[in-house]
Order: sequence, then C-alpha cells, then structure tokens
Amino acid sequence: MQLWTFLGLMAILGVVGYFIMYFVSSSMDSNDANQIDEVPQNNFNQN
Repeated sequence: MQLWTFLGLMAILGVVGYFIMYFVSSSMDSNDANQIDEVPQNNFNQN
C-alpha cells in the first residue's frame, strides 16, 4: 500500500515537472544560446 502511494506521488510529480519544463523550454529562444550578438558601437563621446 505504501509502495503504490509512493509510486503514484512520484508519477504525479514527474508529470507536473515534465509539463513545467515543456512550457518553460517552449517559451525560451533556444537559438539565442548559439547566436553571438554584434558589438555595439561606442557612442559615449558624442556631444
């Protein structure tokens, strides 16, 4: 009885964790990690 309760809770936590990771990773831009942005020009000395 305790084993099945433990396995059921682990399954529920696993499903919830999977959905959280799925939605978080789908909202992030994974191509941004591989892309290097251009260096902005130095405009600090303009008057």
